Amino acid sequence: MNELLAQHNPSSIAILDADSGTATTYGQLLASIQRTSDVLRRELGRGIVFHVATNTVPSIVLYLSCLELGCPVALLEPGPSNRLERLLQAFDPDAIVLPQEAEMPASATPAALLPDGAYKISLRSTARAARPLNRNLALLLTTSGSTGSPKLVRLTQNNVLANAHSIASYLGIQPGERSIQSLPMHYSYGLSLVNSHLAAGATIVLTRHSFMRPEFWDGFDRTRCTSFAGVPYMYETLHRLQFHPKQHPTMRTMTQAGGGLRRDLIQSFYESSSSAGCRFFVMYGQTEATARISYVPSEQLGEKIGSIGIPIPNGRLSLATREDSDQQELVYSGPNVMMGYAETAADLADGDELEGTLRTGDLATVDNDGFFFLAGRLKRFAKLFGRRISLEDVEKDLEMQYSIHAAAIDRGGQLTVYAVAQDELLDRAGIARYLAQRLSVPPKYITVDAIAEIPMTASGKKDYKTLSS
Repeated sequence: MNELLAQHNPSSIAILDADSGTATTYGQLLASIQRTSDVLRRELGRGIVFHVATNTVPSIVLYLSCLELGCPVALLEPGPSNRLERLLQAFDPDAIVLPQEAEMPASATPAALLPDGAYKISLRSTARAARPLNRNLALLLTTSGSTGSPKLVRLTQNNVLANAHSIASYLGIQPGERSIQSLPMHYSYGLSLVNSHLAAGATIVLTRHSFMRPEFWDGFDRTRCTSFAGVPYMYETLHRLQFHPKQHPTMRTMTQAGGGLRRDLIQSFYESSSSAGCRFFVMYGQTEATARISYVPSEQLGEKIGSIGIPIPNGRLSLATREDSDQQELVYSGPNVMMGYAETAADLADGDELEGTLRTGDLATVDNDGFFFLAGRLKRFAKLFGRRISLEDVEKDLEMQYSIHAAAIDRGGQLTVYAVAQDELLDRAGIARYLAQRLSVPPKYITVDAIAEIPMTASGKKDYKTLSS
């Protein structure tokens, strides 16, 4: 990645803090990466780094430093330290790096500050022989909200760069673009904003404010941002707030991914963006493909509302017939497809298991123009608040925590849990709060309903079709 960054004008702004007005040029960014890399090289060598990522300059520097050193880095969501323990036990990382003010997990050793003082690093307390690691392993990302056994997506630096270049190509990202970092960088969509704009020599604009706050949009206008990225709930919220792109004169591009947006809202944002001279892109992707898989060209969106579009540059989409169904599964092939999953430390030595082809788990169709449309899911996943949630994991988690039998379904972006209490009391509110915290989503997206019994199919499985009707 450093070789790519070094190709840009060293005096051009790479990162701009909208709140403080502080600018970091490409030259300064490279110098910061070098300083942090020197510390990590001295203290760590090539080892697994767990990085609690935030939308800050030091966090971006740490991420890029790990890529430069070849230290596989797992980007993790900030939160209570005990939420890290399951992953720590499964992968036993060589170092944990987290914000200076954050609580260190109980199993971690005392930490030292990194050069800029914003992050601290905790190394393993006992030295041991280096573990085998695949030489191409560069990045580990969580599978967006799974609450079951730890599972990380194994990505290479080539995956990252290939997807960044493809995104920059179809969005036409140029050095003059300024993208506000509206999504967290531990999330693959948010990370793709960082990667694609740095790859193109453009500018990332940071802010601590939520997109629902006027300070966010004041910073957007003040720093002359040109693009905004959001997941469905963000566009739903903006629609309720009567947002219009024309309110922000420098806005040139709006992108949406992270789940299906309602057709009426796609139509509304397509019309409002077009009237403001702004492009609106609907996109589809998975963490397993680094981030993006397909997009609808903005000039064709009006004719293709409801489609996930065409494959990104250098990617290919096809349909595979299922033996157990008359429907077809969407299959993606491209240089951004992961090597595979990791559920234990031993898996980090594994090679490329997918060889560039990903069976997405989504059922799909394709029209005569080559535009693809989703038609359902093979596996029980839900897209919630921009996250891919394993419904099976949700059920298992609740049944371990509470004396209940549970069945979880996705109702168009609303997680509904049907629960049968094994005792007389069912704490519906408590279960909803637990899930909201566990999944890091607003409570309003979760509903818990008490039922007398969970319907079962003839084969003895939970009858989700009946629950969904």
